[in-house]
Amino acid sequence: MFHLRTCATKLRPLTASQTVKTFSQNRPAAARTFQQIRCYSAPVAAEPFLSGTSSNYVEEMYCAWLENPKSVHKSWDIFFRNTNAGAPPGTAYQSPLPLSRGSLAAVAHAQSLVEAQPNVDKLVEDHLAVQSLIRAYQIRGHHVAQLDPLGILDADLDSSVPADIISSTDKLGFYGLDESDLDKLYDCNWVVVNCSTPGNFFHVLRRQILLPFRKPLIIFTPKSLLRHPEARSSFDEMLPGTHFQRVIPEDGPAAQNPENVKRLLFCTGKVYYDLTRERKARDMVGQVAITRIEQLSPFPFDLLLKEVQKYPNAELAWCQEEHKNQGYYDYVKPRLRTTISRAKPVWYAGRDPAAAPATGNKKTHLTELQRLLDTAFDLDVFKNLS
Repeated sequence: MFHLRTCATKLRPLTASQTVKTFSQNRPAAARTFQQIRCYSAPVAAEPFLSGTSSNYVEEMYCAWLENPKSVHKSWDIFFRNTNAGAPPGTAYQSPLPLSRGSLAAVAHAQSLVEAQPNVDKLVEDHLAVQSLIRAYQIRGHHVAQLDPLGILDADLDSSVPADIISSTDKLGFYGLDESDLDKLYDCNWVVVNCSTPGNFFHVLRRQILLPFRKPLIIFTPKSLLRHPEARSSFDEMLPGTHFQRVIPEDGPAAQNPENVKRLLFCTGKVYYDLTRERKARDMVGQVAITRIEQLSPFPFDLLLKEVQKYPNAELAWCQEEHKNQGYYDYVKPRLRTTISRAKPVWYAGRDPAAAPATGNKKTHLTELQRLLDTAFDLDVFKNLS
């Protein structure tokens, strides 16, 4: 309605005397030239003016009315006639006050047309109500509209969550939670994870339900892991006493002799399986450790610090299959540097920056993947850069 009122205040090209001539003639007194003649079909001509909410639509209807007043709906005809007669903004659908003696005949005729439309007032009221609701959404959103899609305000969380889950340390441990986890999850805006195992995926969904509060859970796990032969978990990982792992540390030979580890690779998601396969092919299981970050937000500073301290002689590198400007690198690097108090650099092993998310060519894709793996497992590649 705001657009209609604004448009109505601007659509005054005709004077009152010219409006009187318009009633007696089929065309306006002033000669007007248009680029093309607009011919509207019956459904368009039958549409009331209150259905038009865009200024371009109103302008087109006005041009059509100037060419032929009968080509538009009668409500549009009344609206434009009253506007040209000098009706104040917002009252063009009513009888305007006479502006001059010459316009009395036009005003009287317009008033008779308005009285012949008994539903105009009701249309205006309905339209204003809809516009007010839309405006409430735009300005104040859910607070004014009082919407609660999830029913959180009316939910009885105490009945679905054990009453002592927050106060009892034993209960928190049973559900795989501790007080620090609750604090971190409660203070963040949302939880972002990229699970690499079915067991961890199961536990993060379970934890989301058991939390005594609600935060959005974003899961970046790709669907390709559904059929990946190495992405599997034992049922033992889902029995009572197991829980979601924010970080999955190295559990192979490298973890048995951490002093011999030359490089510690951090990654998340599906690329882990490419790294382990390449590490096994190069026979570097004792020299390179791989740590998976399963929960990206809130960032697991405490667990990653333990991993870095566990391998004192290892270089740190972040691996991702995405391009450098499209993956997690810009998010993870400063947080890793903060974790270790900037004691070591955090190198990057991955694809170069690119505008497109994929090459579109399988050969190029495999070439980029092999370059990623070569960088990750070449222990001399970063020596000249430090």
